Amino acid sequence: MMNIENKKQFASISLAIGLGLVATFLTSHYVQSSIKGQAKDMAKDYQKKNAALIGELELVKKQMRQVVAQQEDLRKKQEQQQMMVANLPSQPGGPGGKAPKKDPVVEMNSFSVKTPPGKRALTIMIDSLSAVGGLISPGDFVDVLSHLEVPGRGVDTSETDTVTTILFQNIQVLAVGTNFQMAGKAPQYEAQSKTRSLNITLALTPEEVGLMSFAQQNGQLQLSLRAPAEKETWNLQVASWESLADFVLEHQGTELMLPKQKKPVITSIDEETEEGKPFIQIFRGGREL
Repeated sequence: MMNIENKKQFASISLAIGLGLVATFLTSHYVQSSIKGQAKDMAKDYQKKNAALIGELELVKKQMRQVVAQQEDLRKKQEQQQMMVANLPSQPGGPGGKAPKKDPVVEMNSFSVKTPPGKRALTIMIDSLSAVGGLISPGDFVDVLSHLEVPGRGVDTSETDTVTTILFQNIQVLAVGTNFQMAGKAPQYEAQSKTRSLNITLALTPEEVGLMSFAQQNGQLQLSLRAPAEKETWNLQVASWESLADFVLEHQGTELMLPKQKKPVITSIDEETEEGKPFIQIFRGGREL
C-alpha cells in the first residue's frame, strides 16, 4: 500500500513539474513574441518619422535651390541691363549715325553709369556727425538740411541771421568718398564714423546743383537719413524762433520767451546836411509840383 501511495505522489509531483515547465516555456515564448512585436512597431514608427524628416529636408533643399536660381537670374539680368546701357551710343558718328561700341567692362566700372538719367553728380564735403554719424552708404536716400547765413534787412545789412531749412528731400547718395558700391559692413561704417569729414556725392537735378553749391558756400549742410521705402515729400516751413515757439506751444502747451527783435533805427533829416544830395523834381505843364 505504501509503495502505491508513494508512486501516486511521485506521479503527481512529476506531473506538476512538467506542467510548470510547459507553463514557463509558453510564458517565455509569449514574452519574446510580444517584445518582437513591439520592436517591429517601434521600427515602423521610426521609419515613418525618419521618412517625414527626410521629406522636409528635401523640400528645404529644393526651396534653397530655387532661391539661388532666382538670385542668379536676377544677377544675369542686371548684368545684361548694364551691358545695354554701356552699349548705348553717347554721340552720333560713323556710318548710319551709329556710335562705335565701347568696351562694356570699362562702361560698367565707370561712375557715370551709376548716375540716374536727368540727374547730375555733385560732391559735397560734410563733417561725419552731420552725415548721420558716418552711417551713410551708396544707395541711401537722404534729406538735405542747411543752416544758412542770411544777410540782415533794414538799415544795418552787415548783420546776418542764421536760419535752418530743409533744402531738398529724397536725394539719392551715389558715393561716399571714392566708394560707389553698397557698403553693408560694420567696419566700413566704423571707419566713416571716425573720419572728421566725408565727401558725399549726391544725384541732383541741374537746378538743384546750383542751389546746393550756393547753400554750401553760404552755410553749413546736414543730412537726414530716410527709410528705404519712404518716397513721400513734405511741405515744411523754415525753422526759426517763431516756428519753434509755435510748434512747442501747439504740441507741448508751453510758451517760449522769444528774444527781442532789433527795432529799425529812425533818424531825422537835416536840411543842411542833405544839401548837395541828388533829388527828383516833378513838373507838370511847366510847373513844379
